[in-house]
Amino acid sequence: MRYYARLFKLFLRFGLLNEAEYRFNFLMHLFETLIKFGTGISVLWVVLSRTTSVGGWNWYELLILLGWWFILSGLVNAMIAPSLKQFMNDVWKGNLDYLLTKPGGHQFIASTRKIAVFQSVDMLVGLAVLIVGVSRLGHAVGLAQGLMFAVTLFAGTAILYAFWIALATLALWVIKLENIVVIFFAMFEAGRWPSTLYPFWLKYSLVFLVPIGVAITIPSEALLGRLQWTTLALSVLWAAVAFYAARRFFVYGVTRRYMGASA
Repeated sequence: MRYYARLFKLFLRFGLLNEAEYRFNFLMHLFETLIKFGTGISVLWVVLSRTTSVGGWNWYELLILLGWWFILSGLVNAMIAPSLKQFMNDVWKGNLDYLLTKPGGHQFIASTRKIAVFQSVDMLVGLAVLIVGVSRLGHAVGLAQGLMFAVTLFAGTAILYAFWIALATLALWVIKLENIVVIFFAMFEAGRWPSTLYPFWLKYSLVFLVPIGVAITIPSEALLGRLQWTTLALSVLWAAVAFYAARRFFVYGVTRRYMGASA
């Protein structure tokens, strides 16, 4: 564990050094985040100016959902997506050998070696929005709600991570994956709203195909005290199955499918 912690610290340092070469990018990322935040708040304001709630969610509850969406968006764009897109490019260009010859867990290295530090601005904005939403709820968040939120937080993040690991591993079989990545980010925008608002087919697509509902709506419901224990158990089970399956798929792809750059 200490080895992986030191390795992650090293990748984070490299990410800071890379971003420091183009410091103006920080201001650009900040401006882009503020535009996204302004757009999200404006849409909420327009909708809730016509009604007091949307699907049983009031202003501050939707604010919590939006804050959590920003946090996950920052996590995906800062670490998961850049690292695994680099993995895909290495497969297509025949550079994966350089990763596989390094000591340590190849999956860990593949999914953490490239960190876009400035993208973490989304996480800071999302945390601020989440805190404001929780503080304005009108009631305290109990211990049970906090524990359920923590569990669903890890479960949702694990499912998103497993999705990206499986997607990156597909690069060993499929050349064109850009469309799937575009579809993911398009559906990720749907996470700004509770998944319960969507029709049956879309709601379950956001759970099983592109796991936005599990990653965003369910943790928000846990924080609001709306989550059932059965849903919590199913989320943890789905996360464990997804993570294990993605791990086995990655190992199979790297050891059985990939033949090296010279093949």
